Amino acid sequence: MADFNEEPQSIFQSRAFKVGALVLGTLLVAIGMMYLEVIRRAYNAYERGEAHFNQKMYKQAMWDYQEVQEFYNPPHTHWVDLAAEKEFICRAYLGDWIPPEGPLDADVRQTRAAEYEKYKAEVAQITPVGDSTFPPAPAVSEPMPEKKGKKKNP
Repeated sequence: MADFNEEPQSIFQSRAFKVGALVLGTLLVAIGMMYLEVIRRAYNAYERGEAHFNQKMYKQAMWDYQEVQEFYNPPHTHWVDLAAEKEFICRAYLGDWIPPEGPLDADVRQTRAAEYEKYKAEVAQITPVGDSTFPPAPAVSEPMPEKKGKKKNP
Protein backbone atom coordinates (compact mmCIF):
# COMPACT_ATOMS: atom_id res chain seq x y z
CA MET A 1 0.00 0.00 0.00
CA ALA A 2 1.15 3.51 -0.74
CA ASP A 3 2.67 5.54 2.02
CA PHE A 4 0.92 8.91 2.20
CA ASN A 5 3.89 10.56 3.87
CA GLU A 6 6.06 10.23 0.74
CA GLU A 7 6.64 13.18 -1.53
CA PRO A 8 4.86 12.75 -4.88
CA GLN A 9 7.28 12.05 -7.77
CA SER A 10 7.53 14.60 -10.52
CA ILE A 11 6.65 13.46 -14.02
CA PHE A 12 10.34 13.64 -15.01
CA GLN A 13 11.31 11.14 -12.30
CA SER A 14 8.67 8.56 -13.17
CA ARG A 15 9.70 5.27 -14.75
CA ALA A 16 7.16 5.63 -17.58
CA PHE A 17 8.64 8.98 -18.63
CA LYS A 18 12.18 7.57 -18.68
CA VAL A 19 11.13 4.56 -20.77
CA GLY A 20 9.15 6.76 -23.16
CA ALA A 21 12.06 9.18 -23.56
CA LEU A 22 14.41 6.26 -24.26
CA VAL A 23 12.08 4.82 -26.91
CA LEU A 24 11.55 8.23 -28.53
CA GLY A 25 15.27 8.94 -28.53
CA THR A 26 16.02 5.57 -30.11
CA LEU A 27 13.45 6.19 -32.85
CA LEU A 28 14.89 9.62 -33.60
CA VAL A 29 18.42 8.21 -33.85
CA ALA A 30 17.20 5.40 -36.16
CA ILE A 31 15.41 7.87 -38.45
CA GLY A 32 18.46 10.12 -38.49
CA MET A 33 20.71 7.20 -39.42
CA MET A 34 18.31 6.25 -42.22
CA TYR A 35 18.41 9.79 -43.64
CA LEU A 36 22.20 9.88 -43.43
CA GLU A 37 22.43 6.54 -45.28
CA VAL A 38 20.17 7.83 -48.07
CA ILE A 39 22.27 10.99 -48.35
CA ARG A 40 25.49 8.92 -48.42
CA ARG A 41 24.13 6.71 -51.21
CA ALA A 42 23.01 9.75 -53.21
CA TYR A 43 26.48 11.23 -52.88
CA ASN A 44 28.13 7.98 -54.01
CA ALA A 45 25.84 7.65 -57.04
CA TYR A 46 26.50 11.28 -57.95
CA GLU A 47 30.26 10.74 -57.68
CA ARG A 48 30.00 7.67 -59.95
CA GLY A 49 28.17 9.86 -62.44
CA GLU A 50 30.88 12.50 -62.20
CA ALA A 51 33.57 9.88 -62.88
CA HIS A 52 31.70 8.66 -65.97
CA PHE A 53 31.06 12.24 -67.09
CA ASN A 54 34.77 13.10 -66.84
CA GLN A 55 35.56 10.05 -69.00
CA LYS A 56 32.97 11.29 -71.54
CA MET A 57 30.81 8.21 -70.91
CA TYR A 58 27.63 10.28 -71.04
CA LYS A 59 25.12 7.43 -71.19
CA GLN A 60 26.46 5.77 -68.02
CA ALA A 61 26.74 9.15 -66.31
CA MET A 62 23.11 9.91 -67.19
CA TRP A 63 22.02 6.60 -65.65
CA ASP A 64 23.91 7.40 -62.44
CA TYR A 65 22.35 10.87 -62.26
CA GLN A 66 18.90 9.35 -62.80
CA GLU A 67 19.59 6.91 -59.96
CA VAL A 68 20.25 9.81 -57.62
CA GLN A 69 16.95 11.45 -58.57
CA GLU A 70 14.79 8.34 -58.50
CA PHE A 71 16.06 6.32 -55.56
CA TYR A 72 17.53 8.90 -53.22
CA ASN A 73 15.13 11.82 -53.55
CA PRO A 74 13.40 11.84 -50.16
CA PRO A 75 15.15 13.58 -48.41
CA HIS A 76 15.61 16.16 -51.16
CA THR A 77 19.29 17.07 -50.94
CA HIS A 78 21.42 19.27 -53.15
CA TRP A 79 22.79 16.09 -54.79
CA VAL A 80 19.36 15.58 -56.39
CA ASP A 81 19.41 19.10 -57.85
CA LEU A 82 22.97 18.70 -59.14
CA ALA A 83 22.07 15.32 -60.66
CA ALA A 84 19.07 16.82 -62.48
CA GLU A 85 21.28 19.50 -64.02
CA LYS A 86 23.93 16.97 -65.05
CA GLU A 87 21.28 14.66 -66.53
CA PHE A 88 20.14 17.44 -68.86
CA ILE A 89 23.75 18.16 -69.80
CA CYS A 90 24.34 14.47 -70.60
CA ARG A 91 21.14 14.36 -72.66
CA ALA A 92 22.35 17.42 -74.58
CA TYR A 93 25.69 15.77 -75.33
CA LEU A 94 23.94 12.59 -76.44
CA GLY A 95 21.14 14.39 -78.31
CA ASP A 96 18.81 12.00 -76.47
CA TRP A 97 15.66 13.83 -75.41
CA ILE A 98 13.18 10.95 -75.74
CA PRO A 99 13.64 8.26 -73.06
CA PRO A 100 13.10 4.67 -74.23
CA GLU A 101 10.61 3.86 -71.47
CA GLY A 102 8.17 6.65 -72.39
CA PRO A 103 5.76 7.16 -75.25
CA LEU A 104 7.28 8.06 -78.60
CA ASP A 105 6.48 11.75 -78.25
CA ALA A 106 7.51 12.04 -74.58
CA ASP A 107 10.26 14.61 -75.03
CA VAL A 108 11.96 15.26 -71.68
CA ARG A 109 12.08 18.98 -72.48
CA GLN A 110 8.25 19.05 -72.34
CA THR A 111 7.56 16.44 -69.65
CA ARG A 112 10.03 18.08 -67.23
CA ALA A 113 9.64 21.63 -68.50
CA ALA A 114 10.08 23.29 -65.10
CA GLU A 115 13.48 21.65 -64.59
CA TYR A 116 14.48 22.18 -68.22
CA GLU A 117 13.87 25.95 -67.96
CA LYS A 118 16.56 26.20 -65.26
CA TYR A 119 19.24 24.67 -67.48
CA LYS A 120 17.96 25.74 -70.91
CA ALA A 121 20.67 28.35 -71.53
CA GLU A 122 23.51 26.02 -70.53
CA VAL A 123 22.14 23.09 -72.56
CA ALA A 124 21.63 25.23 -75.67
CA GLN A 125 25.40 25.84 -75.90
CA ILE A 126 26.24 22.11 -76.10
CA THR A 127 26.83 20.42 -79.44
CA PRO A 128 25.72 16.77 -79.38
CA VAL A 129 28.57 14.31 -79.78
CA GLY A 130 26.59 11.09 -79.69
CA ASP A 131 27.41 8.03 -77.64
CA SER A 132 30.86 6.63 -78.37
CA THR A 133 31.03 4.31 -75.36
CA PHE A 134 29.15 1.46 -77.04
CA PRO A 135 30.10 -0.06 -80.42
CA PRO A 136 27.54 0.64 -83.13
CA ALA A 137 24.97 -2.04 -83.85
CA PRO A 138 25.58 -4.05 -87.02
CA ALA A 139 23.48 -3.15 -90.02
CA VAL A 140 20.55 -5.46 -90.67
CA SER A 141 21.50 -6.02 -94.32
CA GLU A 142 24.93 -7.45 -93.46
CA PRO A 143 24.96 -11.25 -93.62
CA MET A 144 26.15 -13.16 -90.60
CA PRO A 145 29.64 -14.65 -91.04
CA GLU A 146 29.63 -18.40 -91.54
CA LYS A 147 31.25 -20.51 -88.88
CA LYS A 148 34.23 -22.49 -90.01
CA GLY A 149 34.42 -25.98 -88.73
CA LYS A 150 33.93 -29.58 -89.54
CA LYS A 151 31.01 -30.48 -91.71
CA LYS A 152 29.22 -33.73 -91.08
CA ASN A 153 29.16 -36.20 -93.93
CA PRO A 154 25.80 -37.82 -94.59
